[in-house]
Amino acid sequence: MAVNSRRLRVQTLLCLAIFLVGSVSTVAGQYSDIAFVDVTVTPGAEESRTVDINANETYIASGYDGLVAIHSLTNLELVESFAVDGDVLDIKFSPDGSMLAFAMSGSITDTDTIQIIDVDSRTLTAKQSGSNSRSESIQWSPDGHILAVPNSNNGVNLLRTSDMEVERTLNGEHNTKVTCIDFSSLGSYILTGDESGRVVMWTLDGNPTGKQWDHDSKILSCDFDSSDEKLAVLTEQGEMAIWSFSGGALGDRMFEGGARLHWSVDDKQIHVLETGSSQRILTIDSSSFSDVVSVYLAHQGMDFDIVENQFGTRQLAYVATDTGHIAVYGAAVSALGQGESGADLDGDEIPDEYDDDDDGDAIPDARDNNCETFTQACSKNPDVDTIRQISIRFNSTAMVLEDTFTLDTELSSAIRNLSRRSIVTDAQLSEEEAVLFADATCKNMNQNHYIGSWKDAILLSSGQLTDARVECSVDRGMSFVAINDQKTHVAMTYTIYFNISETTDYPLQFTIKSQPKATDASLAQHAELHPIDVTADGSATTEFYYSPWWVSEGALIVTLEEVIVEEPGIVSKVSDAFTNNPVLFVPVLMLVALGVVVLLRTKNAIDLELDMDDEVAAEQHENGELSPLEDDEEVQEHQDDVRDENPSELDVSEIEEREPVEDEPVRTRRKSVRPNTTSDGPITTVKRRRLDSNVTQTKEVTKRKTAAKKKVVKQAPATKKVKTRRVVTYANKESEENNADD
Repeated sequence: MAVNSRRLRVQTLLCLAIFLVGSVSTVAGQYSDIAFVDVTVTPGAEESRTVDINANETYIASGYDGLVAIHSLTNLELVESFAVDGDVLDIKFSPDGSMLAFAMSGSITDTDTIQIIDVDSRTLTAKQSGSNSRSESIQWSPDGHILAVPNSNNGVNLLRTSDMEVERTLNGEHNTKVTCIDFSSLGSYILTGDESGRVVMWTLDGNPTGKQWDHDSKILSCDFDSSDEKLAVLTEQGEMAIWSFSGGALGDRMFEGGARLHWSVDDKQIHVLETGSSQRILTIDSSSFSDVVSVYLAHQGMDFDIVENQFGTRQLAYVATDTGHIAVYGAAVSALGQGESGADLDGDEIPDEYDDDDDGDAIPDARDNNCETFTQACSKNPDVDTIRQISIRFNSTAMVLEDTFTLDTELSSAIRNLSRRSIVTDAQLSEEEAVLFADATCKNMNQNHYIGSWKDAILLSSGQLTDARVECSVDRGMSFVAINDQKTHVAMTYTIYFNISETTDYPLQFTIKSQPKATDASLAQHAELHPIDVTADGSATTEFYYSPWWVSEGALIVTLEEVIVEEPGIVSKVSDAFTNNPVLFVPVLMLVALGVVVLLRTKNAIDLELDMDDEVAAEQHENGELSPLEDDEEVQEHQDDVRDENPSELDVSEIEEREPVEDEPVRTRRKSVRPNTTSDGPITTVKRRRLDSNVTQTKEVTKRKTAAKKKVVKQAPATKKVKTRRVVTYANKESEENNADD
């Protein structure tokens, strides 16, 4: 949104805050009544530590490293800033608001650490005084004549504001540096606390009253109530204790760390700045110590001040954030001009005279400011990527609604700057800090109101929306964005998970009867919520898309048809598996490669073994150990031995039927190949074999395998006689023939 619009909104918020009456019950609530509104902008400011509001609620003062700033409380405009020589540690308006005192971190050479600003003339006066090197707390007396500041003797100096001279001192009761000071409402008593945890009550004339309380850690805050009947203290470890004026203990409460406390104007409540894992401004009942309501912060909280109505209900909170901004939290209000009468070309229920973003896309451009063309108003042509987006998904028993809205660039930049120091002070915006911001936003908003708004707006043709829960997330624009980025939008998403009372039937018709507005204490208050981009689908339905949907168009009716999806086959499943998980290709390729390697190594091993056999045979021939003929005969005799041992196994080609002949030897002449004296030697033969083609080598290997292992069949039936044959070598041929002749 434009700057002027933002300021007007804050001004309107303040007016409502002052005149609204008790909008929050004292009963513990589920959400905060206030949420993030805006920030102050002070050029050159860094690391805000302290903040204070004047009595008539017109100015807010803040202290930074080397800078003091005064802003208008109504519109947050910078009134004046003052460069100073030290880090501002505490800042306080005088009771009448005419003067502003601040304490700085001093040095050995410069002890003038207390200075006064004339608010009316907006000038830094010559009134100043020395203190110690770090005055963490200063306080005005109710009449404005005395300014109490810590001194270097573990006590307090009471300075006359007329000349900044020491009127009297409070010494002797503290052994460590004083860290908190407060005057009673009537100004008769002074309360002090120190670094060791001791709290002492004094009279205005500088004498201790004898009332003293000891705690376990540094005292950060000590305050009388408005009636001077009770007093409260807060320690660095988060212990809060309430004591009666007479000194009796009324109760205590532990927090996750603490920074500052304030009594409400009616003394019935106490507001505490808690600085633990969940930074928040927690309001508790001062009698029962029970929680009333919390304002969750998405950033560090160093100090705070509040604006309340007459009933003690806080309306605005201003928080020092350890950044160059003071964060402002306030009650939820509608957009400026919402519901007012007047021309409204874009139909978003905001008259054009108030609408700085006519098309609702959070982008200031030529399409805004009531620009018109001959065909259609420019304001009705938004950027659909940045307008409010609603995504609805159904399954059989539930509905999920995602509501995404985009913030303008100015507000987006402020939110990023606040969050950069929410976890660590490295100025780097991490995912954890973005999550913290989203979580704080979700805790502050009225989730029941938000759920109810959508439940009332949606009508289903089958079933009803029942119980639900809300989650908040930063969609884009926070993490990994440059520090000085002024262009990137922050987009947030509120997600509602609804249950449906019965199983969803298709075709499903649902109606969005109206466009829900921003809910209480939600960040959506600062976003343009109209028009809306709508998408809807189910687990097995057609998709519906409609954009932009304007308020003036009335209800939106959507029908989802069921799509029958055939069960995918094995090939399709495998293909989908590889498509959806490309990483699966890696192990498959590795297995294929391994198989190829194994196959190649096996083939090489066989070839190597055969070559080695050939080489061994060649060497044996060369050495005369075995002739080719003997080799052949040896193989045949081995086969005959196998047949003798296993007569049931015979070569099919050798089975013959004939009449039995008694005692007649079977003579079989086997053709043998005699050595060819003209052929090459065995070594040459082996070498030539190696030079043969792959086809020839394959054939030779096949022949060897066939000779080594022959196919066998089972023995014939016993009624048949099987002729066998013996192999007779040439060496024994003559003796066998002679025996036959005999």
